[in-house]
Amino acid sequence: MKEVSRFAATKRAAIQAVGEALAERDRGHVEMTSGMKLAAAGELWLAQIRRTDSGLSARTILDYGRTFARYIDVPGSSIRGLTLAQVNDPQRLRTFLQTVADKHGTGASKMSRSVLSGILAFAIDNGTLTTNALRQIRAVKAQVVKTPVRERDTTRALTKDERDHVIAYADKLTLSETINPRTRRKREAVADLMAFMAGTGVRINEARAVRWDDFDLEAGTVHVRGTKTRGSDRRLNLPSWLTERLKARAERLGTDGLVFSSPHHLNEPERVWDQSNSAKALARIFIGSGFPWATPHTLRRTVATILDQSGVPIAKIADQLGHTDPAMTARVYLGRDLMGFTWGATSWATRRRSRRTSDAGTPKQVTIQVTRA
Repeated sequence: MKEVSRFAATKRAAIQAVGEALAERDRGHVEMTSGMKLAAAGELWLAQIRRTDSGLSARTILDYGRTFARYIDVPGSSIRGLTLAQVNDPQRLRTFLQTVADKHGTGASKMSRSVLSGILAFAIDNGTLTTNALRQIRAVKAQVVKTPVRERDTTRALTKDERDHVIAYADKLTLSETINPRTRRKREAVADLMAFMAGTGVRINEARAVRWDDFDLEAGTVHVRGTKTRGSDRRLNLPSWLTERLKARAERLGTDGLVFSSPHHLNEPERVWDQSNSAKALARIFIGSGFPWATPHTLRRTVATILDQSGVPIAKIADQLGHTDPAMTARVYLGRDLMGFTWGATSWATRRRSRRTSDAGTPKQVTIQVTRA
């Protein structure tokens, strides 16, 4: 009988490896063995999850395949050339995942962990391995050097001129002749998102979820399918400058799917733009244009304050923002002027009496517009 030998870091691990090798020999020819390279085992696993009976969505299968090719089966990977038995080691796996996290981010490390866990679980199901070393590893996160938190003012609103300056700054970034098409597409998405929120006062979640089917650009309206409050499901009239801008966006990108789908993925109109990424993109515009204290919600306060200064009743402003209670609109969303009263001649008592009532389940038609000089 042919002698079997295996090498490992400890005697116990070596004995276990010999036992696994003997078990494989007794089974005869099998497709997956503990001595198989991780890259080959990964391809077997990917072929398995691509089957229609895997129960995984096409999006998940695509993400797993990209992660495997981008971080695991790639030159320079510390585990690419190892066998399944060698990879199935807590120290090796922790070092690999930590490297991915530090170089590419916590999200990339988390996805890589999911892929590796799937491969090792597949090996266990095949009788190739008996344990999954990933279960001994806590969640790995990127080591981030903390930067000073920028001071934000949640009570202020932009003036009309300041709002226009922010939009103009965002547009200016899209005009550089030296940027590549991918970067230009991202900057255009940020500029259009900024303009849409500044022209309507919608929440960033509402803006990210709005679809081309929700627009009637000929009539200049949009159906905002908010879910936060009873009044958040509403139909807004768009200012003419915003309608023209959205028509230009439709001509560039088409009218399928989400209006503000992820700009990082070309030709994927159903790909949702991550809230954290979109908010950070807006924050960079605020900082670059000279308003580091502003946040995406500042645009809602800006719309409310501009309308209020134009003499629009508080109930109508509440409709525009999708609030059920106009009192909350006045208390929280109108930009405060601590040096003077900014509501004009209309008294609070008069505004309070103008509180509107709405029918539950039907979108509120709001007929005011946020103008732009």
